[in-house]
Parts: sequence; C-alpha cells; structure tokens
Amino acid sequence: MKYDVVIIGAGAAGFGCALHLGSANAKFDFAKDKKYLMLDDNKSDLNVGRYFNVAGIESGINGVDLLVKLKNQLKNFPSVELKVEKAIKIEKVGDEFIINSENGSYSANIVVLATGLHKFDIECNGVKVLDNSFVPKPNLIYLENKNNLILPNLYVAGLASGVPTMFACASGDGTKVACDILSNWAGKIVVVHDVKA
Repeated sequence: MKYDVVIIGAGAAGFGCALHLGSANAKFDFAKDKKYLMLDDNKSDLNVGRYFNVAGIESGINGVDLLVKLKNQLKNFPSVELKVEKAIKIEKVGDEFIINSENGSYSANIVVLATGLHKFDIECNGVKVLDNSFVPKPNLIYLENKNNLILPNLYVAGLASGVPTMFACASGDGTKVACDILSNWAGKIVVVHDVKA
C-alpha cells in the first residue's frame, strides 16, 4: 500500500505529527488527498507514564488512558491509519521508501521516525545512532539529524531527535515536523491553526 507519509511510532511525537498532518487535509488543497500511516509496536513510554504537568491534559492521567484519548482523537481524521505492527527495515528505492514490517510492506514518499530514546532497531541506511547527552539518564539514544532531517524525506521527531524527555516537547517536535512537511508540499510556510468556524 502506498502512503504519502509513514510515521513509525505512536507516542507523543508520532501523534503530534499525525494529528497535524491529518488536520491539514480539509484545509489545504495541496493536502486534500494525502494518506498517512502510523506504525506502532505498542511499546511507547506512554504505556507506563503518568502526567501531571502537561498543559491541556487532565492532571494525573495515566499514559494508557491518554493513549486511548489520542487514538480516539485520531479517528477524526480518516486520512490517517494506525496499525499495530513493528517496522523492521526501511530502504530507499528511487524516490520512495519501502517500509517492511512484521506483517507486510508499505511504500511512502516521506518517513518520520518517532521511535523514542531507548533503542533504534530498524535496519535503515543513513541512520546514525548516538548517545543521548540531552537527558539525565544514561544509556539512551538519539538519531543524528539536522533540524529533524536525517536524509531527504527521512525525518526524526520527538525524543529520538534529541528533544528533552517531556511529553509536551516530544509532541511539539512531532507537530513541527508535520509543519515542515506541509511547508515543503506548499512551497511556503504552512501551519494548521485551530480557529473558530
């Protein structure tokens, strides 16, 4: 199946990216027929978190309940599909990426890696895993990038990009990557504002 963007990881950054991309479809002609896929191995840190200091999120909500809310919110955007499966290999073939998962393969023009900071175990040429010195705990990683780009059309978002280990930072970084993608498509700066109808 062919997608415009495949997002690997459904944590704060993955949802930030997917929700922003999906919300653009009804607002911009250049995004009207775009299709997005999130692949998730269900190992996000959200599964073990509890949140007290995130603006707009119910204080004390546990991550499992927050994930349910995020998945329900995603249903508002039919252009975004979420599949629970693990990505194993990404390869560039011509102008597109082939993403092989444990259940099949997908192709995309753009890939966003929102895989977190614990490990990166997807086979992918050009991805360099570095020790994460941006966080206080040892043995964590990030993916070398410049302004969220690893290679042309291969992005990294959230904790895997080196932002601080906070839900709001990761979500915002995923949204920033979505804005970068939309801006590239439009040929100008684009953001999707929520405004009163």
